[in-house]
Amino acid sequence: MNKVKETALTVAGLTAVFGAGQTAIHAATTYTVEGGDTLGDIATKFNTTVADLVQANNLKDANLIIKDQNLVVSENDSEVATSEATASDLAAQAADDATSSLAAASEAAASSAAASEAAASSAASSAAPKAASVASTSNGGSVQATAAGSGSVYEQFIAAGGTAALWQYVVMPESGGNPNAVSPNGYHGLGQTKNAWGYGSVAQQTAGMVGYATSRYGSIDAAISFRLSHGWW
Repeated sequence: MNKVKETALTVAGLTAVFGAGQTAIHAATTYTVEGGDTLGDIATKFNTTVADLVQANNLKDANLIIKDQNLVVSENDSEVATSEATASDLAAQAADDATSSLAAASEAAASSAAASEAAASSAASSAAPKAASVASTSNGGSVQATAAGSGSVYEQFIAAGGTAALWQYVVMPESGGNPNAVSPNGYHGLGQTKNAWGYGSVAQQTAGMVGYATSRYGSIDAAISFRLSHGWW
């Protein structure tokens, strides 16, 4: 594909002053040389002459052009302003355009920053409340426990009559502190038993665990000792 581009020159950078109140804008067409091009081919393509191309591009050798070299193939001058008032209008328009572009860029940057902050906040909120953990069950299997608000569950457990030791040495190894934990073998709740109270509230499960420990092992401490020795209870 031929690489031809129109180069629009800015008023401030590329205006020539001819006299009081007169300015002109130069517009040039450039062509990027491709493999196999000759200066004659390019002159024919753009309805110009080799001599004009040599002069416009300050070429020392008309037979030496290289691929990807940019050549000016035409240049036109047009008088666009004949008074200081018109020149001022052009300058004012250019300033307005620049201000609009800066405002748009600033607004886009602000929107992007706000979106990034919202995304980060959302990600943090999603990640903080829940963390998945795998706890060993009393039957040698495992249970996927979601420690959703584990601190709150612990507070409810203690308030319902559970002890810190029972929580640390039985509840956490069995269910990871998740009152809704269910093992592949059907053990459920904080204590990972098959008793019906294991499906109840935290308070009901706590009462059930305390009763289970005292009725089966004689006391909570004895139940903990058994759990530490056998890995189940």
